[in-house]
Amino acid sequence: MDYFGSKTVSRVVGVSLRQIQYWDEQGFIHPSIRPASGRGTKRVYSFSDLVKLKVVKNLSDHGLSVRRIRTCLLYLKNYSLSGKSPALSLKYLTDGKKIFVLTDNRNKILDVLDRQFVFSLAIGNLVQELNGEVRRLERREKSSPRISPIARRRAVAVRRRG
Repeated sequence: MDYFGSKTVSRVVGVSLRQIQYWDEQGFIHPSIRPASGRGTKRVYSFSDLVKLKVVKNLSDHGLSVRRIRTCLLYLKNYSLSGKSPALSLKYLTDGKKIFVLTDNRNKILDVLDRQFVFSLAIGNLVQELNGEVRRLERREKSSPRISPIARRRAVAVRRRG
């Protein structure tokens, strides 16, 4: 599954449909596959979008301000625009005032370790968690038969007659 509708995104990321819609409307995170284009249109997200949404959810759960979260997203967006997939080794650290993006640059890591930080967020763990959720969802969808709304109404009508 290379793309995801809003309902699937809501289940996998753990946020409400309204929250996803709000983040899109506010320009926080737009779906990269198919944006909403009017009332009733469906948003379609990529896996990279799922990673960004999960990062936003985790950072907001830890009480970071919208401004700081936007800073994190900017780095993550630039990282994915460079053609790279979400880095398994990428981490965010914060001391409550500044946010540090840790990569393989040891100088940056040492600079951050001199400060006391509140929490770290490993993007690689989020990617692995999302992959697991997507696989579980795909297995569940394959095992349960899909019934169209029209077929469901016909079946109900037949049961009522009989």
